[in-house]
Amino acid sequence: MEEVLVPLFFFGSLFAFPLLRRQMIHRHRLEILRQPVAAAPASPFVAGQCAAELALRLPEPHRLYALALLCRLQDVSAHAPEQQPLDAHSDYLIRQARSEYLPATLRAYLNLTPAARIQLNGRGQNAEELLREQLELISSGVAGALGQNHAPADRMLTQGHFLGERFEKATERIRA
Repeated sequence: MEEVLVPLFFFGSLFAFPLLRRQMIHRHRLEILRQPVAAAPASPFVAGQCAAELALRLPEPHRLYALALLCRLQDVSAHAPEQQPLDAHSDYLIRQARSEYLPATLRAYLNLTPAARIQLNGRGQNAEELLREQLELISSGVAGALGQNHAPADRMLTQGHFLGERFEKATERIRA
């Protein structure tokens, strides 16, 4: 009986071990795939996310303000070719506000640790107030850039000079 059981146990373990190992690897991979989904919101430091994703993680009054600012920046960028194109300085400022300034501001706020908040409070500054002020600075800068778009005025002046040259020459010919 031993002659049969030992080889049977040997060959059984030889074939069963790879199947058991395969099942354990599969379970481990499933656990790994489930972990990032559960751990992503809990990570304290934010990196490489777009401004919309960052804005959604803000507390309520700031979330709405940041999303409204982002929508304004997106609308200006999307409708600029259809409407009057922006001058170079305004276009650069709008693009930078959308791609760099706003995301960097939101990341800085979201990366604040409890110790950093305590340090800010010790200086008499509130993190939420600082975020609000920075969002207002970006918003006023964008409004200023849109208000100081000199391209339409330059085109109007150029057209006026062109028409003045054309019709002055025509009226001089008629008089002569």
